[in-house]
Amino acid sequence: MGNVQPILGLCVFVGITFAFSRDHRGVLPKRVILGIAAQFVIAFLLLRVSFVSNGLMALNSVVSVLQSATDRAAQYMFGYVAGGPTPFDVANPDNSFIIAFQVLPLILVVTVLSALLFHFGILSFLVELIGKGLKRAFGLSGALGLGAAATIFFGTIEAPLVIKPYLNRLSRGELLALIVCSMSTIAGSVIILYASVLERTLPGALQHLLTASLISVPAALTLAHIFSPTSDSDLDVSGIARENKTWIEALLDAVDDAVKMIISIVAIIVVLFAFIYLLDDLLALFNPNLSIGVIFGFVLRPVMWLVGFDWDKAVLAGELMGTKIFLNEFVSYLALADVTSFTPKETIVIAYSLCGFANIASCGIIIAGLVAILPERRKEVVDVTFTALILGNVATLMTGCVVSLILW
Repeated sequence: MGNVQPILGLCVFVGITFAFSRDHRGVLPKRVILGIAAQFVIAFLLLRVSFVSNGLMALNSVVSVLQSATDRAAQYMFGYVAGGPTPFDVANPDNSFIIAFQVLPLILVVTVLSALLFHFGILSFLVELIGKGLKRAFGLSGALGLGAAATIFFGTIEAPLVIKPYLNRLSRGELLALIVCSMSTIAGSVIILYASVLERTLPGALQHLLTASLISVPAALTLAHIFSPTSDSDLDVSGIARENKTWIEALLDAVDDAVKMIISIVAIIVVLFAFIYLLDDLLALFNPNLSIGVIFGFVLRPVMWLVGFDWDKAVLAGELMGTKIFLNEFVSYLALADVTSFTPKETIVIAYSLCGFANIASCGIIIAGLVAILPERRKEVVDVTFTALILGNVATLMTGCVVSLILW
């Protein structure tokens, strides 16, 4: 992986966004430079400063503890299909890994744990602290700063709900920035799930995925500012509204939410995989060597080359990126976990490039959620969301470029 390509990539990604800007004169060079500089500073601190990176690396022990506890609970309930002792000899142990029983239960535990941390004020304190930092650094309104910070910990629709009372007062540019942030990061409820999937292929996966989300927020805010500059607003909120619930109520509500999420994940994976297999079968009728993956690899090959991949490996990187956009990042990470042709650095860079919710399914979730809250801004929400789909992917690709340079 060279060091010239990522520099060129950053210039191309920012330049193309500027070319399609809704207000060229409104773009502030200072904001753009600050956003890119913030990416490099965060990446350097979290990846190159030993005591900071070691502190984040210690979080992987949290993954091990949570995974171990969840595995034992799942095995108690589901027995050998969840990885417990089998009542018979297994002929092919390599094929005994069942995602539904050995991966998805972790979502239950993490979602409930996150809800309790939020209920007791620990998670909300972190969100408010980061939100204040973003407000001061980028000159954001209090509401946007808080919402942008929430995207590091919450999902595509949960993060905007943190500032629900202020959503209708956000300008178009602020609404775009909020959605781009939510699409260029991944939620705490799934970050541990993804880390557990990637750990064997990417040691210290939790550290890397958390770092990726942190680096991508400045990129998202920068791209949103370039595409749709917005003036400062007076939405000076700095705190998250507290719900009047007992911890038991918070726990039970979180369990209900997690069950719905698991059912949704199972349904999405089954349906999307079925569509991919059907499309591959249709394409094979025209050419046996043609598939969705091949098409994505061909189309996105130059893009992944700009991120820093060699021309030969950019095909596989393009396939993974295309899978993430067309399906979701979980499917891409499952595929990446089986890839052995990437070097350790290439594995890190592609993991960062994939680390975001910017996919077609997320568009549906965001539109459905926000239109219910902002029915009078329906068309605007739809337009902004599909713009955010593109910018969210560009943001994670910029993060890939930055990490490629930092690790060079």
